[in-house]
Amino acid sequence: MLIRVAVIMAAALALSVLSRAAKAAELHPLIFAPGVISSEAPDIAPAFLDGSRSLFFSRRVDGRWSVLHSNRRGKTWSTPTLASFSGRWNDLEAAAAPSGRYLIFASDRPGPGGKTRLTAHYYGQDQVGGALWRIELTGAAAGVSSRLEDSINAGGSVWTPSIAANDDLAFMRTDAGTGRFRLFLARSNGGSGYGSVLPFAFSTGAANDVDPALDPAERFLIFSSDRSTPGHDGAPGPEHLFIALSPMSAHPVVCPLRFPGWSDPRVSEVEPRLSPDGMHLYLASRHPDHVSGAPVSGPWDNGNANIWVVRFSPELWRTGSGPGCR
Repeated sequence: MLIRVAVIMAAALALSVLSRAAKAAELHPLIFAPGVISSEAPDIAPAFLDGSRSLFFSRRVDGRWSVLHSNRRGKTWSTPTLASFSGRWNDLEAAAAPSGRYLIFASDRPGPGGKTRLTAHYYGQDQVGGALWRIELTGAAAGVSSRLEDSINAGGSVWTPSIAANDDLAFMRTDAGTGRFRLFLARSNGGSGYGSVLPFAFSTGAANDVDPALDPAERFLIFSSDRSTPGHDGAPGPEHLFIALSPMSAHPVVCPLRFPGWSDPRVSEVEPRLSPDGMHLYLASRHPDHVSGAPVSGPWDNGNANIWVVRFSPELWRTGSGPGCR
């Protein structure tokens, strides 16, 4: 009898170890489309359309960000080409409406009637400015772009749109009081415009909160922040991923997203994006694609930002009483 109990306990322990190993493997990010989408240049912010068969993302070449487009054939992505609306200004961080009707992207292009690119001042120095623009993808207005209203584009430093299924819009912009970035939500007015524009309660300006990725049903929001690794003298610290559960509430639970054996407190993880089915999380990081002492994995493994992908379920981080959650 004691032998049988010992065998059962050993088997249970082995299954537990295998289960933990399998979960750790699931939470290990991998380079997305290496050599095609993730290249030698910095690449960030994928936005998927048409059942994940079409992709817009941002690449920086010769000091300028542009939005590129690629199509998937089977398991292979086509060589990216410049999006029709991009190439002259700094254009980046395109987000697709879940309906597929339009994109919203950030750009330093001048507003209506303007002639010079936007500039801004944050992190203690002059910077490239940004405002959010919308481009229609369907219908008679397809290809027409328009600058979002001033209630959103205030301050000259507005970035990283994320669109809910009801057309609510999450984004980031600098806080007038602290100079740090905060996360905001613009409520859709049911048409192509917006009503109220308010900060999320958990994003106060005490830390740099950036790059929101809003669940289409608004059950959670993933973002990057230096709240656990603050910088000095106005500069941001390394920014890492967090998840806010019930983000519209007055007191949402905010927990860190960490990837065991992969996350490095010195290396930022930014620009989170969800796949259309919600089963995968994409992020950008300069994290190396090789273990210390091993050869590099390819031309993309050069210290620039790459796009990474990892399996995702919000339940994995629904630990309101866990360490780091508040």
